[in-house]
Amino acid sequence: MYFCSIIIIYGLMNNTKIYLFLALFLTNIFAYCQIVYAFSLETTDGVEIEDNEILEFSEITYPEASLGFYVRNDSSEDINVKVELTSMSGTDGSSMELCFGECYNGVALNQPYPSESFVTIQPNQTQVSSGDHFFNQDAGDGNNPVEYTFRFYMVDQAGNEIASQAELMTEVYVGYYYSSTLSMDDFNQIEGVISHSNGRLKIHSEKQYQLNIYNVRGSLILEKEIKIGDNYINLSMISNHLYLLNFIEENGNLISKKIILN
Repeated sequence: MYFCSIIIIYGLMNNTKIYLFLALFLTNIFAYCQIVYAFSLETTDGVEIEDNEILEFSEITYPEASLGFYVRNDSSEDINVKVELTSMSGTDGSSMELCFGECYNGVALNQPYPSESFVTIQPNQTQVSSGDHFFNQDAGDGNNPVEYTFRFYMVDQAGNEIASQAELMTEVYVGYYYSSTLSMDDFNQIEGVISHSNGRLKIHSEKQYQLNIYNVRGSLILEKEIKIGDNYINLSMISNHLYLLNFIEENGNLISKKIILN
């Protein structure tokens, strides 16, 4: 929501001191402006997916290429949500599996999903359907990446889109990017695989660990419980650098790995 006020004062532009005061005053006001979203996206383990965030993958097989997601209603009323594919490159969409309320094997540009209905979500809750996900199985031509952009948006009871207003955003974009050349490390010693790009970590683990992440100065910046299966960690809020990942087993054994987030 834009918590902003706009004050228009006529006849002051010829007075430099008053004009400068007004400019500073308005600058301070707009510094406190912020956008409120009616809903948000998150992974199945609760990691928020930011608006316009690009999710990157280096595999086309399950489960590595599958991203489960929830849509969380951040408003105080029921909302109805659909999703559409707004752009794609390196693919024709036929190998993208999309599940949101219903499952579709193949997606087309500018087509809404669910096609004949919508997903209703209660206040402060996520959708009741389970297993909703994106899953690309298109390897592309081997040279160019496979890219999709999806838009989640609100509709009314008749299925008509509810457009975003200045004080409330009713749509969220997310990108799905596949390239076989993304940075991948084989974690034989921890029985898992980690992929990292643009500050986002995906750890597929065969065991449970306590993960502690340290920066180059030795300061602890994040603690997370690694579960069996896929784990997602959003580190986009920290600057790109060298980091130390300490995986602690249940018996206390420590396994360390250094990575450079890019």
